[in-house]
Amino acid sequence: MEQQSPPTDNGITEGVQTISYSVNDEGNYEPLSGPGWQPLNIVNRQAWREIEKHIEASRDKVVSGRVSCLHYYMTAHQMDIGLLAGYTNQSRLRVRLHLIPFFYKRLGPETLKKYGELFAVSTDDLKNGKLKSPVYNTGQEDGQHRD
Repeated sequence: MEQQSPPTDNGITEGVQTISYSVNDEGNYEPLSGPGWQPLNIVNRQAWREIEKHIEASRDKVVSGRVSCLHYYMTAHQMDIGLLAGYTNQSRLRVRLHLIPFFYKRLGPETLKKYGELFAVSTDDLKNGKLKSPVYNTGQEDGQHRD
């Protein structure tokens, strides 16, 4: 019996080696390293679609003035308040307040610099509320989303 290999589909894994299992000559499963596997690609595509929906909803909230642009960057980088507070060495309450436009407009340059360094965005863009495409989505123009 010849060993069966999983289908190779570059899909979302784009050549990243993943572990799959195949049946060998004796009928036992053994691990195989390969460039991708169809169910993994399907699940990853679905997960990214959900993430992009959250990012788009966050963009809409920022544009409507309900939250600060910090909410968009936090969502685009898949962070929650606790994680963002940890990365910027601030309390959760302080970060939560920074999500409110009223308090965000009063942030000092040092705090904006912390956020800018973390999200790879200039302090001027943060101060002006400019929304840049997520890091994984660098090939697209600002304001566009993936289909």
